[in-house]
Amino acid sequence: MDDGPDEVFTELKTRDIGGWGVAQIAAGSGLAVYAMWLSYIAASKAQVDHVMTLLRGQKGGLVDFGSGDGRIVLEAHRLGFTPAGGYEVNPWLVLLSRFHAWRAGHREKVSYRRENLWKVNSTECKNVSVFVSKR
Repeated sequence: MDDGPDEVFTELKTRDIGGWGVAQIAAGSGLAVYAMWLSYIAASKAQVDHVMTLLRGQKGGLVDFGSGDGRIVLEAHRLGFTPAGGYEVNPWLVLLSRFHAWRAGHREKVSYRRENLWKVNSTECKNVSVFVSKR
């Protein structure tokens, strides 16, 4: 099969995929989301408390690289770190972080961005957290 991407997409646009095709797409998407979720381990309450203990006495903003579901950012904001923001490459976790912030009533006060930590300019931020949970 020597068809280029344009030919393949043209064929897909004109072909009816039917119910079985929709089921395959849904199952594949669900498995992809599940696989991404399995690779993520959330920080426990005790681990978040340990990070906050390390930050005791500090002031200013906080940025959390690999912010996961946003627990450290929310707790830092509650303790007075402003601005508080997180960077995460997993788009599902960014959405989950934003949901947690909305539910806690802090949607406008914290920020979460989908970004590679190697491309973020954190020179303005005084406090940086990089938390890696161990399996």
